[in-house]
Amino acid sequence: MFKLILSDNTEIPVSNGSTLFDIMVEPARYSSMWNHLTESNLKRVRLVLENGDLLDQKENLVVDSEYSFRENEFVKCHFYLREKTEVELLREQVAALTAELGVHDGAIADMGEAISSLAEEGGNI
Repeated sequence: MFKLILSDNTEIPVSNGSTLFDIMVEPARYSSMWNHLTESNLKRVRLVLENGDLLDQKENLVVDSEYSFRENEFVKCHFYLREKTEVELLREQVAALTAELGVHDGAIADMGEAISSLAEEGGNI
């Protein structure tokens, strides 16, 4: 049996033959798997053997698709992951920079108001 270790250190048993791009789980683990496959949990993902030996690790993965089907009398559940594209990574960087600039703009506005208040009161700047 393999284990998938997510960014938050959650360990999820996965079926033998799984890769980081094709994760196979038992139907009983399906719902739990969906709950754990969040953007923050997929920032760093490792696939290890039960004894802890590392098989593979990747960063910045996303869920590409899910596919469940019946084969003979067994249900098989696959979660397909992929690496984020350069465009997706750049969009995240732009969003983070935009948010940071908003914080700076607010701080500068607050400082300007404080200085104006001091000047109006005749205080030293």
